[in-house]
Amino acid sequence: MPKPHVLMLTPYVPYPPTSGGRSRTYNLLKHLSEHYTITLVCFGRPEETAFDLTPLEQWCELIVVPRAPSPSTRRAAILSLTSLKPITMRLYHTPEMEATVRRVLAGQRVDLIHVESFYMLPNLPAEPDAPVLLSEPAIEYVAWGRHARVAQPWYTRPGVALEALKMRLWEPRAWSEATVVGTMSDVDAAVIRRATPGVLTVPAPNGVDVEYFHPAETVEREPETAIYLGDYKYFPNADAVQYFAQEILPRVRRVRPGFQFIAIGKDPTPDMLALQDDPALGVRVTGMVDDTRPYFQRATVFVCPLRSGSGTRFKLMEALACGCPVISTTIGAEGLDAVEGEHMLLRDDPQAFADAILALLDDPARAAALGKAGREWVVANHAWSRSAELLRAAYDKLIGHEDPTVRRSRREMNRLSARQSP
Repeated sequence: MPKPHVLMLTPYVPYPPTSGGRSRTYNLLKHLSEHYTITLVCFGRPEETAFDLTPLEQWCELIVVPRAPSPSTRRAAILSLTSLKPITMRLYHTPEMEATVRRVLAGQRVDLIHVESFYMLPNLPAEPDAPVLLSEPAIEYVAWGRHARVAQPWYTRPGVALEALKMRLWEPRAWSEATVVGTMSDVDAAVIRRATPGVLTVPAPNGVDVEYFHPAETVEREPETAIYLGDYKYFPNADAVQYFAQEILPRVRRVRPGFQFIAIGKDPTPDMLALQDDPALGVRVTGMVDDTRPYFQRATVFVCPLRSGSGTRFKLMEALACGCPVISTTIGAEGLDAVEGEHMLLRDDPQAFADAILALLDDPARAAALGKAGREWVVANHAWSRSAELLRAAYDKLIGHEDPTVRRSRREMNRLSARQSP
């Protein structure tokens, strides 16, 4: 019997898995390909298609649709002011992508369509002959709304707030057009159901490769090093680095002058790079590295000082999987259901954050116990195998559904929701 056929749409090429979204798709493909035949249609920038993508082809049929580089700040402002739609919906909805999706749907049987991120949904035909699972890695209007309160320079905040407002209008509309919406956490599911009453949600959480990310048995942790990891084109990550360097790090270094902070990840901003020009700040910016595990395995602590954004963070799970103690803001750890003081420490005030770092520096045994408990919790609750099983359960309920259309009446959606409620 042939495997069910899944068409998956993503806004990026998921290889190499160097960011949260890419890691998510890469690992899901690896785990789901055993049970489904998958055609992956994705956008690809020139720098992404320059890599050898053959590792993906063992798990899926890969079709890459070219996409232009991201617009400049000036061009982005023009795009924002000349449309009621969010910028992302204009950038990720193209005639080329539409035509490619139509060709795939016309050329072979498709049992399920899996779309990553609401702004990819307009590339589908109005009424495809297969159910649609729309997976939301983050609630974008929440992420942009939070960033509007802290964005720098301050005069960019109205523009960010405008984009958040547009997403608040368009994102729930996309949720209502999907058969079901896959959510990263119960927190996200509650936001979606409040914004779009009657919408069906299923768990489609992020995870971590707990075999690849593991503690080092023979390497001791450095005594005074904090690390952070991110893709710095994503504005909450760049803001988190600036916030830590300006508001938290000086408070730690007043007590521990040798303490250093290492920011790892692709596309560091000019403002981030400028931080390492002053040795007194104790900041190092590495850019993208070939392997993040040695940093997770050696650092004293992983810090996640996020003040904006949405969704669940791979970086926290990867750090915990390596046994690295984690200190995060509440926003940074949102949706993971970690127990404060048992799996990680949560601090939202700069002084309290700094005090938590100093407390772990003064008590290595406590830091080691926190890292060990975090590792055990991630293995039990957030391994990719578990995430893939939850998604498989959603796939199998949707495939062959009696009403496999993406657009359905609110009455039908409410009837199905009532049927599934306990």
